[in-house]
Amino acid sequence: MTQRFADILQGLMDNRELSPRAVSRASARAESTILQLLNGVVSPSPETVKDIAPVLNIPEADLLIIAGIATSQSSNTAKPYRNSTEIGELVSIASSLSAEQLRRLIVVARSLNSEDNN
Repeated sequence: MTQRFADILQGLMDNRELSPRAVSRASARAESTILQLLNGVVSPSPETVKDIAPVLNIPEADLLIIAGIATSQSSNTAKPYRNSTEIGELVSIASSLSAEQLRRLIVVARSLNSEDNN
């Protein structure tokens, strides 16, 4: 199952043009963990799946099934990060932007963040 998950994870990342570093940063998981998953060295845990599913823009339950993890296990995990689905979607979109578009997105995000802090 570990290699099957690794292959599917790689396909999902390729389809979304996400690097291991991008998935790592967006999911708050170590890049080494993402690389180990991609190489089939470790099996995904429910917690890891919960963190990377939004980045891949895939429902957590679907990724749990792909990983061969019973979906009932996810109910025992901590609550997902605030707005994790939206953050995952944003990362997915941002990964396909040009360098100039990405710079503009960062400017807008910083502006919104400073508005919220005032």
